[in-house]
Amino acid sequence: MKSIGLAVAALIAAALVGSGATLLILQARAAPVSRPLSSVPAGLAQNPGFQRLIQVYKDIRTQTIWPNTSGALFTGAINGMVGTLHDPFSDYLTPAQMAGLNQELGQSFGGIGVEMDVNATGQFQVVAVFAGTPARRAGVHAGDIIMAVNGRSVAGENADQVAASVRGRVGTTVVLTVTRGGRRLTFTLTRAQISAPTVFTKMLPGHVGYMDITEFGYHTGTQVLTAYHKLVQEGARGILLDLRNNPGGDVRQCQIAAGALIPPGPLVTLKYKNASQDVTLDSPGPGTRLPVVVMVNGDTASAAEILSAAIAQRGVGILVGTKTFGKGIVQAVEPLAGGAYLKLTVARYLTPNGDYIEHKGLLPNVVVPESKGVTPSSDLASDPQLRQGYQLLLQRMAKS
Repeated sequence: MKSIGLAVAALIAAALVGSGATLLILQARAAPVSRPLSSVPAGLAQNPGFQRLIQVYKDIRTQTIWPNTSGALFTGAINGMVGTLHDPFSDYLTPAQMAGLNQELGQSFGGIGVEMDVNATGQFQVVAVFAGTPARRAGVHAGDIIMAVNGRSVAGENADQVAASVRGRVGTTVVLTVTRGGRRLTFTLTRAQISAPTVFTKMLPGHVGYMDITEFGYHTGTQVLTAYHKLVQEGARGILLDLRNNPGGDVRQCQIAAGALIPPGPLVTLKYKNASQDVTLDSPGPGTRLPVVVMVNGDTASAAEILSAAIAQRGVGILVGTKTFGKGIVQAVEPLAGGAYLKLTVARYLTPNGDYIEHKGLLPNVVVPESKGVTPSSDLASDPQLRQGYQLLLQRMAKS
């Protein structure tokens, strides 16, 4: 819960946070088949800009003394076109880059199946071991302190560096050295394909069900539904939803997740260049009757902002924390010939109240600044911002 999962942190940072945030609609159609063009449309063939492009290509291929390939020139031309948009969210993705994005959103990677956090003494402590993973089978326990990876001490490293050391190609081995109760233990583990959760829950005192959504990956929607019902079965009388540091992800998964909290009705409206394509996505419901408080901050973005805005504007709950990131645009990922993809900003989105939040963000109902030097967590004792959200939820629960 708001801890850094080994083999997860680097993926999230690279694919989502690195560009601020991402809100994706993935195109279902197959990639077009590469085949020679029978002719160039007359309007394009006569365009001076297109003629210059062809001439530059020919000159480079036939005259320059520097090494070049046709593939590299075409990729450069495509990147140049995308670059003229000055949009950090639009990209030409090679097959390898698209595989990385799919891996991140699918939360599937080569690893050992543990989640860690940095404890009060600055050590890397295992906080969870996923079922059916190499770490669980080998006997790694929650509470173990990671001392070394492949014989190299992790002292002085950050969480991303440790994660990168533990991650690797499926089938390869990694040696993990830990301490447990004063004993030093070494595990030789064979990396496997790991599907990491993006939703974490915890029961807090007073029948408060805490739910942390780290991003909206390909499986987050069903994970949220399962987590919500689990909390209700455990006796939750209120939901403390933590969307701090959630960079967004797949809008369709956000829509599925919304069904656990928001009754049927408007979730978000997508506004395209061609107005005939405009669409309002609804929460499928049934929603919840429990009081809800949502924790947000400056790194709550895109799909996380959609869910936050709908919860607040549909009267389901309140937002607590600091102003959100402010991303009100949507990207579509469209397959191209040859296995490449184009990630392109294709729409703006409006909240249920009709607000366009690009560069504005959402202002919480109750502003609670983050404490300096405190990382968002599920620990009421160490996270004053979360503690205030928890107290506000208890008050709303008492009134209901």
